[in-house]
Amino acid sequence: MNAGGGKMEENISGAISGALDPDSKEALIHAEQYYESVRKMKNDVKSIAQNTGNTNEYISKIKNHLFMKKHDLGGENLEYFHPDFEIGQSWQRLMMGKDIQFHDHILLKHEYLEQEYILEGYSQQQAHDMANDKYNYTKALNERR
Repeated sequence: MNAGGGKMEENISGAISGALDPDSKEALIHAEQYYESVRKMKNDVKSIAQNTGNTNEYISKIKNHLFMKKHDLGGENLEYFHPDFEIGQSWQRLMMGKDIQFHDHILLKHEYLEQEYILEGYSQQQAHDMANDKYNYTKALNERR
């Protein structure tokens, strides 16, 4: 499977099709696999930029923050964000340009603002809380249900 060339993306996308309960063990396993595949993807930034009208630089900052960088999450070591099934689905929709939903756009805005706050010196948790005040992905996600 080639994660950057599309074959793995197709396999993972079939697993993240919305058929799973997002809180199930299976969804977590799929999210973990999808996050790993996103870290290897080469064309997702360009695709999402084209599909949303944002710049490659804007989307690249979001990808780096959300998937590539390790953060201080309160443990002894820096770590990646915990894989989230719904965020994986949002990233996939944004990348594929199909069925993009309101909360998908909120995700981009939230993550961009969060990483900006971190660059200003706020902790990850402070940045997350502040970004939620303006762009709350979970709230937008729950309102669609």
